[in-house]
Amino acid sequence: MPIQLTEDIAKRLRAARKAAGFKAAKDFATQHNIPLSTYSQHETGKRSINAELIINYSSNFNINPCWLLTGNGEPFFDENQKEKKAIIERETFSISHKVNDDHSKYNGIDTALLKRILLAAEHLFEDKSRKISYTGLVNHCFDIYDAVSTLSADKEEKDKIIQLTLSAIKTKE
Repeated sequence: MPIQLTEDIAKRLRAARKAAGFKAAKDFATQHNIPLSTYSQHETGKRSINAELIINYSSNFNINPCWLLTGNGEPFFDENQKEKKAIIERETFSISHKVNDDHSKYNGIDTALLKRILLAAEHLFEDKSRKISYTGLVNHCFDIYDAVSTLSADKEEKDKIIQLTLSAIKTKE
């Protein structure tokens, strides 16, 4: 399991423990007959957690195992867990903030333009006789995007440029 994933799961595990009312890792480990060193290493991210442990911890904390593993979805199945959810949000703020920062790098992409390029190239992807590799074609589509996205042209002009550039692939073969 990659280190960052282990650390993120560890932060969610710690948040779940606190939301479940266990102030210290020792309290939880003792009550559930788990060696303190094992649990502490899971909670600090020094030791990876397998699927069986994710399920066991989720059951013990009464949380969604998918949330514990990925951070996606709601942490609790019961909607009436506002206080616990507030603890979870406070404890996992650094993870969710990092995820939002990761997604912000896509905010500047003109997804409609990229979609038009990929749809215009669809026939090339399906053409088994093409001489350009699949990876080369994908790279070419992104090169087209880089070039066309900076133009101060209207949609129709950009679409013509896209078509001309893609047709050049056919003539190169």
